[in-house]
Amino acid sequence: MTPNLAPLTEPQRAAIRERLARSGRAQVDGVLIEADALALHRAAVQAEYNVVTRRGSGHVDLPAAWLASLTPQQKTGLGQAVQASARDDFQYLYDNHPIYDLAEAGQVAPVWAELLAFLNGEAFLSLMRDLTGEPRIALADAQLTRFRAGHFLTEHDDHAEGKNRFFAYVLNLTPAWRIEWGGLLAFHGADGNVAEAFTPRFNTLNLLKVPSPHSVTQIALSAGAERISVTGWLRAG
Repeated sequence: MTPNLAPLTEPQRAAIRERLARSGRAQVDGVLIEADALALHRAAVQAEYNVVTRRGSGHVDLPAAWLASLTPQQKTGLGQAVQASARDDFQYLYDNHPIYDLAEAGQVAPVWAELLAFLNGEAFLSLMRDLTGEPRIALADAQLTRFRAGHFLTEHDDHAEGKNRFFAYVLNLTPAWRIEWGGLLAFHGADGNVAEAFTPRFNTLNLLKVPSPHSVTQIALSAGAERISVTGWLRAG
């Protein structure tokens, strides 16, 4: 299925432009036709995910089949090691379905191929150029991310040498979320406080300028849902 953008009035566009220009971050509420966002959520629930984290100084993908082969003690030890390394270093733990990389390898499922085509179509990219004021946006990469209880992403700013990232985006797909479940997109202020935080509200597109220090707060053990999103970067071609 190819998603459809919901209409945005000019006053709505102007308010988003102003907010992005002022703070480098904004939300686009109800960005898709609701039925399309719900269909994407249903597909995302059925997708196959790897667990991603960091080991030493590098990214690692942990296939679900490999994790299933571990004993309970091994799984506990792995989780404890990841949590301990997050005390002082950049670290993350969440589930990932790499849409863009699978598409590059010719292995992406049709639903995600259609989503990637939509994200790189003129309707979406022209909207992003209009809202951000960045005319060089020519490409959107994409991945599915799923944050389950205990998952987190510590402070980072999304800059990556040679990637030509202008803005990061997060398309939230979980139909209902409570603030106390965690998973907030938290923006770090220079004074050590949280300058602002976005809740992963359903069918809301979060935009943030690169670089912007931010994190995803840990998902509570009491969370009643999984935080599922399509995430990526708006880049030069």
